[in-house]
Amino acid sequence: MTIFNLTLQETYFKQGFFNVIVDFDRFVRAEEGPIRLRLGRNGREIQGSINRHANNNGTARIMGGADLRNWFQSQFEPMDTVAVDLSSRDIIILDKAMKTA
Repeated sequence: MTIFNLTLQETYFKQGFFNVIVDFDRFVRAEEGPIRLRLGRNGREIQGSINRHANNNGTARIMGGADLRNWFQSQFEPMDTVAVDLSSRDIIILDKAMKTA
């Protein structure tokens, strides 16, 4: 499974980026540069970018800018859980995490 649950830290919520957790970093391509982000399983797509220099350990930081920040703020609260689907090398899908019973 290439989906992980991201805790929407205050910084992510306010600035429109997130860090990929170490266990899932191998599913993000190694090259920095543009990546498409889909906001919601069937939502709109925005242009983002992969940054591998922001974190000391070299894991990917996904930058989405104002579009991602605005989506986070319209759909979530800080510390909510966001499902991050890394199934494709070309697009990252963000969605509300499934509630567990």
